[in-house]
Amino acid sequence: MKGIIDYLERTAAAFPDKTAVACGEKTYSFRELMIVSRRIGAEIRKSCGSNEPVAVMVNRSADTVCAFFGAVYNGCFYVPVDPSMPKDKIKAVLKDSDTRIVLGSGSNKQVIEEIGFSGSYVDLDHIGLNEIDPPDISDDTPLYMIYTSGSTGKPKGVLKSHGAVKSFIEAYTKTFDLSEREIIGNQTPLFFDASAKDIYQMLFTGATLEIIPSEYFMLPTALIQYLNQKRISYICWVPTALSMVVQMKAFRKQLPETLRSVFFVGEVFPSKQLRAWTEALPEVRFVNLYGSSEIAGICAYYEIDRDNIPDVLPLGRALSNCEVFLSDGVGFIETPGEIGEMMIAGDALAMCYFNDPDKTSERFISMVTPSGVKKRVFRSGDLARYNENGDIVFASRSDFQIKHLGKRIELGEIEAAADRLPFIQRCCCIYDADLQLIKLFCELIPESEETGVSIRKALRPMLSDYMLPQRVIVLESMPFNANGKINRTLLSEIKV
Repeated sequence: MKGIIDYLERTAAAFPDKTAVACGEKTYSFRELMIVSRRIGAEIRKSCGSNEPVAVMVNRSADTVCAFFGAVYNGCFYVPVDPSMPKDKIKAVLKDSDTRIVLGSGSNKQVIEEIGFSGSYVDLDHIGLNEIDPPDISDDTPLYMIYTSGSTGKPKGVLKSHGAVKSFIEAYTKTFDLSEREIIGNQTPLFFDASAKDIYQMLFTGATLEIIPSEYFMLPTALIQYLNQKRISYICWVPTALSMVVQMKAFRKQLPETLRSVFFVGEVFPSKQLRAWTEALPEVRFVNLYGSSEIAGICAYYEIDRDNIPDVLPLGRALSNCEVFLSDGVGFIETPGEIGEMMIAGDALAMCYFNDPDKTSERFISMVTPSGVKKRVFRSGDLARYNENGDIVFASRSDFQIKHLGKRIELGEIEAAADRLPFIQRCCCIYDADLQLIKLFCELIPESEETGVSIRKALRPMLSDYMLPQRVIVLESMPFNANGKINRTLLSEIKV
C-alpha cells in the first residue's frame, strides 16, 4: 500500500497536465507535483530514515504542498510550522516533536539558525533531480502532526494517520459530490489543520487548489475579483473571513460569479452575516462544518436552509464515516434540550497526543457506543444538545462553562444572545475568575453608536439576571489569532 501517496500517483496518471496547486503565478500540474515531491523525498532520504517527523516551515505557497508530500514520499510524517511564530515556540515545537530535519525556503534558514537548531536544514529552493519511489505505507502509518495551543499554553502535537485522512476525505467528497470539476479557493493557513481538507480534496478528486494570497483578505472587493478571475467554485473558510466581506459591503460592488459551494468551519458564523451571503448568492450551497484537531477533517455538518436560518446554527449530523453522540458521563443523552459532551467515534480519529500518553488516555477512550459496538471514542470537551429535529446544537466548550453566583452558565449562550442584536458585528464572552466578572467584548457594525451601557440594556430581556455580563466592552475591531479565530487569550488579558 502507498497510503495517501497512492492518491497522488493515481491522480497524476489521470490528469497529468491539469493544474493541481497554484499560488499567484506559481503553479504545479499533477505530474509536476508528483515529480517535485519525489525529488524532495530523495533529498530528505540523505538526512533521515522513514517514519520520522519532518518539520516544514510553512510559507503561503505551492512549494509548501510539495514539501508536505516530499516528507511522505520518504515514509515520514510532516509537521507544519508557522515561521512567523515567536522563536521560542518554534524551538519548543521542534524539540517536542523530536524533529531532526527541517524543510524551508532560503528565507527561513535564518530563523532556524537563530534558534540554534542542530539538525539538518533542506533548502527547497535547491533540490536535486534524483527521485524516490513511493514507500510501502499502511493505514496506521503517521501522515502529519498539527500543533495546537493547549489549555496550559504549551502547544500539543496531534498525530494523524494515513487511514484517518483517507476515511475522512472519501466520505467528505462523496457526501458533497465533490469532483475534479472544483476549483478550491484556500483561505486557511497551511499550518492550520482546516487546510488539510483543501489539500486532500485536491489530491483525491483531481480538483485544482488555488492558494489565495493573504493580502486579498484585507481587500474584500479585490478578493471577489480574484475569485471570479480564478473561477473559484468551492470555498471552506473561517466565518471571520466570510464576515469581513459583508462588513466591508463588498457585495454592493461585485458578486462571486462561479461559486457553487460555501462551507465554513472553526467558529460560530453569526446568522445575520450568513443571511447576507445567502441573499446575495441564492443559488449557492452553504454548509456549516464541525470538527476538531483530534479528528481528520470534520465529523458533523449542517446544510443551510436559506428559507429558515435559525439564530443559532446547528452542527447537524454525523458524516457517514463517524458516529457522533452526546453523553452525560453516565449514559447517552437522547432527549432534546439536555446538554452533554459530544463524543466522536470512527476511523478518522487522531492517533494520539504526541509523547503524552496520559493526555491521550484521558481524551481517547474505549466504550460501547449507541450503535452497540465497542469503539475508540474521542471526548471532544464540547457541550451540545439535540434540537427537536434531531440535529446537534453546540452549547459551549466544557472549559467555557462557568459557575457564577451559584449558577452554571454557558458563555456561548451569552454570545448567541448578543449575536442576535442587529448592531453587533461579532462578540466574545470571557469570564474573569479573579474578579468574578462576566465580560462581553463587542465589535459593532459600521456607523453604530451603541455603548456598553446600551448593549447591556438590550441584553437584559434576553438573559437571566445572573447571566447578564457585568462588563460590556466595545472594541473598534476584534483581535484574531493566526488561524483567523477570535483571540480569547488576548481578550482575557484586558483588564477593565
